[in-house]
Amino acid sequence: MTPDQLHAAIQAYRQGRFVIVYDADGREEECDFFLPAEFCSPDHIRQMRMDGGGLIFLMVRPDIRDKLGLPFLQEVFPQFRKDYPVFSALISDDIPYDTRSSFSLAINHRDTFTGITDRDRALTVSEFGKLSLKVPGMTEAESLSRFGEHFRSPGHISICIGSDHILENRFGHTELSCALSTMAGLSGVSVGCEIMGDGGLAMPREKVKEYAAEHKIPFLEGHQIIGAWREWDGEWKRSYVPEPHGEIELRPHDILTSTVPGIIPGKRGKRVMASGVFDLMHPGHLHFLRKARELGDELIVVVARDQTVQGLKRHPIVNEKARREMVAAMRWVDAAVLGYETDQHRIVHEIQPDIIALGYDQTPETKELADELWAEGLKVEVVRVDKLEGDIHATSRLLDRIKKEADN
Repeated sequence: MTPDQLHAAIQAYRQGRFVIVYDADGREEECDFFLPAEFCSPDHIRQMRMDGGGLIFLMVRPDIRDKLGLPFLQEVFPQFRKDYPVFSALISDDIPYDTRSSFSLAINHRDTFTGITDRDRALTVSEFGKLSLKVPGMTEAESLSRFGEHFRSPGHISICIGSDHILENRFGHTELSCALSTMAGLSGVSVGCEIMGDGGLAMPREKVKEYAAEHKIPFLEGHQIIGAWREWDGEWKRSYVPEPHGEIELRPHDILTSTVPGIIPGKRGKRVMASGVFDLMHPGHLHFLRKARELGDELIVVVARDQTVQGLKRHPIVNEKARREMVAAMRWVDAAVLGYETDQHRIVHEIQPDIIALGYDQTPETKELADELWAEGLKVEVVRVDKLEGDIHATSRLLDRIKKEADN
């Protein structure tokens, strides 16, 4: 998408039209409807319900959260575990695509009946959006009073809260919507809905693109919003100061290891990049990562996607997300991210390494790769890590050994 197309998408959003957003490879890998909450109508709810099929929910900017006193449920539940042990049993500490849940309260407008009809849900969403437009000029007491006057909980519209530092330490649909709404000069609150497919899973991105084109809905990818947000220098970004409220703060290692392509934090010294499949971890892998880390101050490891591995040699034994998590757990690794399925150099441009470490059997040759990257404006040193001498140092040999033992 060109800058003009991105601008057109923001303009469409400003006018109260749908935009569809894909988060990122290696994250939820879902496409969501986005709509400014204040424009929501029963027809919008029906379209999301019929053509999306996922949860219809509100996505709220952190300054609105501060004024309304909205909590993260993940932080509230532990306070009740003494009286209700179920909250300890259900602790949300194993989300496969993120470090925490963004869910807060679920609400209904007080003028709704059941709260679930298209009309009721549209009323809840649009009135919350309109309230959010007024909240920045209110005191916290006034905001809370107005909120309680018009809404009740529990309800049928869940609220998800954006992180304090939008698109810096969390990169979900909630943060993407907060950035899009803010850049469009709107309330900072959007309504969203995941787009489901016929097979019981999220609708594939390419199929969603066809739907978007057919219905003349702008389609954006997360990294496009992230790029625009990083360049945007509007008043909100300059003036908002998060209030202390106990939001989970991530350590640099947590931020890096939860990231996805297109979302790479700033350097903390000489950066080394290494890549590989890392299927069935063995001593050769550990040797490679340790030696690579010794070359600099931090090591970012790119883990090959399942589809890439299938195209090169075989179907991986362990899936890509599990392989990334295993690599991230290595003490020499400061970051583990998934690569791209097609453009192999794209992730290099995003990581911006000073050194690329190649394994003893990885292609291409060091000079060849360095020349390619220099031609693309990347002045990167490419270093070949030596081979581990020993019995088993390669996945192929390990698999052969397992097959041999099985045959015996």
